[in-house]
Amino acid sequence: MFTGMVDYATALQLILACVAPEREHHDVLPLSQLSGRIAAQDILAKEPRPVADISAMDGYAFSHAAMASASAGLPVVGQSVAGDMPAPIPSGAALAILTGSRIPSGADCVMAGERMQYDEHTGLVKPLQTLAAQGANIRKAGEEFTQGTVLVQRGQVLDWRHIALMASQGMTHGHVMKPINVAIIANGAELAPDAADSRTDSNTPMLAAMVASVGAESQTYQVYSDDAEELEKALSKAWNAADVIVTTGGISVGNTDNVLDALKNIGAETVFRGVKIRPGKPLSVMQRAGKLAFCLPGNPGASAICALAFLLPYLRAAMGKSNGMTLQPGVVDFDFNPVCDTTHFVPVRCLPSQNGWQISHVSSVGASDIRVFTQATALLRVDAEKPVVSGQVCWVLPLQSR
Repeated sequence: MFTGMVDYATALQLILACVAPEREHHDVLPLSQLSGRIAAQDILAKEPRPVADISAMDGYAFSHAAMASASAGLPVVGQSVAGDMPAPIPSGAALAILTGSRIPSGADCVMAGERMQYDEHTGLVKPLQTLAAQGANIRKAGEEFTQGTVLVQRGQVLDWRHIALMASQGMTHGHVMKPINVAIIANGAELAPDAADSRTDSNTPMLAAMVASVGAESQTYQVYSDDAEELEKALSKAWNAADVIVTTGGISVGNTDNVLDALKNIGAETVFRGVKIRPGKPLSVMQRAGKLAFCLPGNPGASAICALAFLLPYLRAAMGKSNGMTLQPGVVDFDFNPVCDTTHFVPVRCLPSQNGWQISHVSSVGASDIRVFTQATALLRVDAEKPVVSGQVCWVLPLQSR
């Protein structure tokens, strides 16, 4: 643990090292409620797909050898549709067949109806032109996957693609991670509606939305005063009710900045105090009994960046997500020189160009700026001692990344 300031990489490493090995509690939900949830276990195929050889199109099924030797064609002895269990084809005969139907024993080739000529008078069918190859237009049993194949890995965020796979296996429910519960605590006398210079709390709804974006749940607490005892009570209550604590403001050195002392008074220990980043330098993290408290700056812009860079990666990891932050490559069209010993998070806009994505700088008025996040589409991390030059390929974090 560090009682002082750490660099970005160390801070993130310390936070992720606090992730518990595995969450024990799972939810079992119907398929209709699985989208956006995280698979709690590997999902295995119960049977191969297709479960048997099936026709890939509407047409006729027959023995390739028999058709090749029958210049006049083969007699059609019936029709098979999806859901039938067709009897074996008699030697030297053909069967009308629909897409998805099982291939009957004795057939090893299917040709589309529009490529065949059927004579209504004789009941014979033959290719209009060239005979298809043996095995043509037949989906083989297990060609998509076999029984026991891992269809979805534990930690995968589920969406319509995975739900379709599960439904194809006759599954009606899935095991998913229980969402982490995050307590968001706003504090400060300036937030009181009756304060002489009352300020609107934009951090709490912003953070609640960010937490929800990664599949976690939140509950909010308001301490509309600078009273240390009242703050301590709220923190204690939140600590007992939630899995993760998030506070905004009250972590500087003023006589009304009581968050860190209040957390220490309820038994929390310092993981680190301050990070060498801009904006967001005051960010601190505390720990007690396996739970973390993320103490974010009060400035909304800095609070948002700290949540994107530290809180959300922790929540993803804690909920077992196998896919972390998805970065996007592009070419920057500006220069940026970082301040010594500081990692910067720079708002940028990514636009398509002939050479891929063009990354442009979006100006900001500082740590309090929240409008900039509606003008930017991503954040560019510029590490200490690593200036960015125009024309350089860089990777950025999309602001709408899940």
